[in-house]
Amino acid sequence: MEKYTLKLEPRSITGKQVKRLRREGLVPASICGKGVPTETFQLDAKTFSQVYQKVGRSALIDLELPGGTRSAFVRQVQIHPVTRAPIHVDFRIVDLNVEITADVPIVAVGENVLVERGEGVLQLPHATLHVRALPADLPQNIEVDISKIEDFDTVLHVRDLDLGDKVTVLTPPDEPIATITRSRMEIEAEEVAEEAAAGEPALHGEDEVTEESE
Repeated sequence: MEKYTLKLEPRSITGKQVKRLRREGLVPASICGKGVPTETFQLDAKTFSQVYQKVGRSALIDLELPGGTRSAFVRQVQIHPVTRAPIHVDFRIVDLNVEITADVPIVAVGENVLVERGEGVLQLPHATLHVRALPADLPQNIEVDISKIEDFDTVLHVRDLDLGDKVTVLTPPDEPIATITRSRMEIEAEEVAEEAAAGEPALHGEDEVTEESE
């Protein structure tokens, strides 16, 4: 598993003055956690954005602090509504020997024939799954192989996942996590076929205009 590291420096500037930090390419940050006193820091904005794009909130990060290195997750990121740049970051310090719960993103992998042919549309009812694990064993994302969905009646459930014995899924096992529904094009094709089989004309496009003879 790839390791990610961020260096945090002590921050003395607070309140409205933190705007000056952002102009200097820095992001205000703070840390929290069980038994961890809340402290304020700052870090390089560009470096943080590069790491955050890779890890999100479910990958462990090593924070280089003045008192030593601590393991943490990104707890919350405040984003500027216009520039979309991070304006404040909260890190959650964790004990590597104590299990935690987290919502891990679901990612579809593999190729599906129905989707490739344009006959079906992939549906992922849940964006994340609620799991419990030691911080170092927490997956960055949960992969769902959509190539296993062979028809429109097949439903992949939480119970179909195999995350190993180090991760406990807390989302109910009967919850659906992936299905494929008929695309609009497929539905229209079936309607045309049914009309043709019934001997009914299927008109598409502009209606024909007939002229009455005098």
